[in-house]
Amino acid sequence: MASTLLIGSANTRIGATGTLYRSQDGKRFEPTKGLPIDTGVQAIAAHPTQAGLVYAATKSGVFRSSDAGASWSRVLAPTTTGEEFWSVAFDPSRPHLVTVGASPLRVHRSEDGGETWTRSDALPEVCDMSVGKMFKHSRLMGLTFDPNNPRLAFGACETAGFVVSEDGGVHWENRSQALLEIVRSTPSYRNQINVPDDNEGILDGHAVCVSKNHPGLVFYACRVGLFSTRDLGRTWRDHEIARFAPISYARDIRVDPMDGDCLYLALSISSRSEAGALYRSTDAGETWRRADESVTARSTIMGMGAHPRDAGKVVYVTRGGQVHWSEDGCATWQAAQLPPESGDAYVAAIL
Repeated sequence: MASTLLIGSANTRIGATGTLYRSQDGKRFEPTKGLPIDTGVQAIAAHPTQAGLVYAATKSGVFRSSDAGASWSRVLAPTTTGEEFWSVAFDPSRPHLVTVGASPLRVHRSEDGGETWTRSDALPEVCDMSVGKMFKHSRLMGLTFDPNNPRLAFGACETAGFVVSEDGGVHWENRSQALLEIVRSTPSYRNQINVPDDNEGILDGHAVCVSKNHPGLVFYACRVGLFSTRDLGRTWRDHEIARFAPISYARDIRVDPMDGDCLYLALSISSRSEAGALYRSTDAGETWRRADESVTARSTIMGMGAHPRDAGKVVYVTRGGQVHWSEDGCATWQAAQLPPESGDAYVAAIL
């Protein structure tokens, strides 16, 4: 049976469609029912155990689907003016717990599958965002729970680095200080775009993941590469991704849900570029090889997804709307293109 593909876009230009597209045949992508067509879809998360249950984080709220993305209803509206939602995570040990990351930085949490919500205190900024050229608040781009310890949760924040919760996502603490030490010892990682701060590059966190096979090992993907910690962010290992790839802007990282040693890493040149590639590790991040050589990404890979229950199924989308996916462990690839009216694409999921 063909996979269902879900791709999220944003209204990044006049007349563009910012919504969630769905395809059941890999050929026709059509907007789903129940989501605005003038928003930005920033995250798609399929439930790890309940088939067909999917959540989407958008600029207009958090939406839920029980029919594999065919139709949607909003379960959480912005709680303050200008609030946007950027990430969704599930706790594998508590199937009804849903956690959502927002901008300005905070976490919303539901213990009943999205029926009611509580929100955390605001998380502190690390850079002076008041002088931001493109945006004034950091974004909680990625969230994950440790499958071996449900009290531990981790987040990647755009321009605010790495955050940790040690009580199941109720309270959060920034643990980026050791990342700043890496910048001091590695001048090539000094990088600034939005704010005048040389630490911005390593603090530009995009994604986090934890493998069930390696308790305590957390991977953090950011603008300047890939890093990991075994002690909740107190110390870090630089994986020096340039040893394996000619590009190092790390936009997304995922663990294959059926193989805890298999990781997928989306790499590009920069946030807006003309190239990207998907890399795979079969030894828990020790070595990496390109996994998508039969297709060519013509712009930055912005998001990817791995099937929650079917090993070997993976999809990614480029900013320009190219959709590439594999259903056989990256042995072969298929390609499609979002409709021309779609705005920049950001996220992808395969069901």
